[in-house]
Amino acid sequence: MEQGLHQIWDPVRTAKFQDALLAWYSEHQRALPWRSRPDPYRVWVSEIMLQQTQVQTVLRYFDRFVRRFPDARALAAASEEEVVSLWAGLGYYGRARNLRRAAIEIVRRHGGRFPSRFDEILRLPGVGRYTAGAIASIAFNLPEPIVDGNVRRVVSRLHALERGAPERFFWEQARAWTPAGRAAEFNQAVMELGALVCVPSSPLCLLCPVAAPCEARRRGIEARIPPPRRARAAEEVRLVMLVMEHEEEILLVREREADYIPGRWGLPTRALARGESPARAARALARSFSPEPGALEERGTVRHGVTFRRIAIQVFRGRLARRPRARGGDDGARWTPRAALDALVTSSAFRKAIRCCDGG
Repeated sequence: MEQGLHQIWDPVRTAKFQDALLAWYSEHQRALPWRSRPDPYRVWVSEIMLQQTQVQTVLRYFDRFVRRFPDARALAAASEEEVVSLWAGLGYYGRARNLRRAAIEIVRRHGGRFPSRFDEILRLPGVGRYTAGAIASIAFNLPEPIVDGNVRRVVSRLHALERGAPERFFWEQARAWTPAGRAAEFNQAVMELGALVCVPSSPLCLLCPVAAPCEARRRGIEARIPPPRRARAAEEVRLVMLVMEHEEEILLVREREADYIPGRWGLPTRALARGESPARAARALARSFSPEPGALEERGTVRHGVTFRRIAIQVFRGRLARRPRARGGDDGARWTPRAALDALVTSSAFRKAIRCCDGG
């Protein structure tokens, strides 16, 4: 590796970079709802939503979420089902549960006021080094560095790091770049640069405000940095799922074999072994919840994706003339009126199965 590629920029070069980037950001920043009022709570919610989720997707959820839960006290007082229900469609539901857990901690430990120290923010459930730095810098203007995918890509290209670098280097360079007194603007600016200009493929170098010091552009290798990651092969999963009905009620359960489908409540579900008959598996599953499940009708297959899994779900419907007591007790299984399903069934996989049985 060539000498100098892993050297932190000197103050003169850094100052020119900061000035150019901040001037560009003042003219080209996107109008985002959490930027219009960057109080700590709103910044926190937006940063958790933006983890592994694109901005355009988050825009459809953010305003609705903060209207229903305008502060940590409101979020802490809500039930997990209600929080997850409003999160439905964003995926990675552990983020929603951690938000609520963190809100409870903010109320208990900090009197409902969002903590302003980096170390206190970092201790909140679901908050890592990047998220803590983002909240500390954007909401409190503290000179804390941030390194997400966008920042890592900008650093890699400006330093021409074709073969990557130790993780600590990215954080050290980000810290050296972050200006005291303007951390909130700067950290958003460098992320915005990565999102709008220094994009993963075909970077818009002619529009880049910091093209002059870019070592990758000087060498003509900007498109090769960072090197593409190997995509993880998708896992094919086959499931059976039951929609067990009695009049206007549907059986919901808590414990399900496919625990990667989120939600505290869902439809009875189990994975199919290789060569296993879906009808036989569905029948055995139905008997585990009701001693007399009656005839099951195969309604079709729905497709669903969760992280690296491609899921084919064989849906079976059972209509019961009388309402048996669901095995597992009230804590493990419940008969739920259709009118209450939206509040309890948060995963689109379960909703697809219900629509499949309804003919939708």
